[in-house]
Amino acid sequence: MTGVIRDFLDNARWELVRLRRSQRIWLLLIPAIAGPIGSTLADLYLRVPSPATAQVLGLLITAGLASLVLLDLTALAVGEDLALRTHYFTFALPQSRAAALAGRLTIAVGGSLAVFGVGVILVLALASELVASLPGAVPAILVPAHLAAGLFGLLLFLGGVTSAAGFLTRSSSQALVAGVLAGVVVAGLASLFLLEGRLTPTFPEALAAGGLIGLTWTVVQFQRADG
Repeated sequence: MTGVIRDFLDNARWELVRLRRSQRIWLLLIPAIAGPIGSTLADLYLRVPSPATAQVLGLLITAGLASLVLLDLTALAVGEDLALRTHYFTFALPQSRAAALAGRLTIAVGGSLAVFGVGVILVLALASELVASLPGAVPAILVPAHLAAGLFGLLLFLGGVTSAAGFLTRSSSQALVAGVLAGVVVAGLASLFLLEGRLTPTFPEALAAGGLIGLTWTVVQFQRADG
């Protein structure tokens, strides 16, 4: 095992330890549990007219919860580490700082995406089983499968923005604010494109690409940063 891979795995494990000690690890259960349950209760209470509409509603609720978890964990993984310089005294040096941050972001961003994926599966299954189509029901505004894929792109974009903001500001709170603002802007643009009939797969694909660029840039700059 090379030193870079060892540093990556050590920091991924350490991020899990930090989440467990701070009790934030329980946040990862919210999108996978609260999202499907909350959306199911909303479906039954609001008497949603079709399974597809129920799935769209559930996906939006679950994605909203997942985005909050992702923003919090990503902002702390980058901003808190730089502010406290934990990369200097958590592990014996020298170690690859790029691999160290990549390991932590894998847990913060990858873990959030994974639990969102679990929530997506449960939302789609519960809506199909519990919601019946009513006569004359209006078709869902979006195809649930397409929406789910687009929301993955949105979450990845938010992770990239938050990590980059955390590096630039050296502050987890400011990174969190930047991520929230980015999410508001993207939601507004998506709504505008949807109303104008111009919302295509290119939009979430561009978001996903932007998120990957932001994450990669953060890891590279972290390696070069001075203290």
